[in-house]
Amino acid sequence: MADRTLRLVVRTPEGAVFDEAVTSLRLPTDTGQLGLRPRAEPTVVVVEPGLLLAKVQDELRFLATAGGLLRCDGFRATLLTPVAVIGDSERGVARALDETLRAPRADLELRAALQRLETGILLELRRGGRRDRVHD
Repeated sequence: MADRTLRLVVRTPEGAVFDEAVTSLRLPTDTGQLGLRPRAEPTVVVVEPGLLLAKVQDELRFLATAGGLLRCDGFRATLLTPVAVIGDSERGVARALDETLRAPRADLELRAALQRLETGILLELRRGGRRDRVHD
């Protein structure tokens, strides 16, 4: 079943925050949402700050990122981003964002980026309803 999955790695300056096999992935770009599946054409994509949806087996994982660069060869996709939080639900990712924002940070620019990210994700969640599902 390995040929039916795409290894997704999300790396921040602190290290890998996500490293799992996914069956599909949806990510925000400047031209809209992009879907990736295993064995996709090799690509490099600029990911906008927002919410990535990764399907892991039959579960959906929510990954909020500050945007970054994603490289995919069809078997492995690696996203390099300055900030990422993971949740198993909309509420879980919102809680993780809140915790990250409450943590003391020396970098005020990073804090401002996180606040913009949280605002954008919360707007997307309110607007999207159940439209945010990734389909097989």
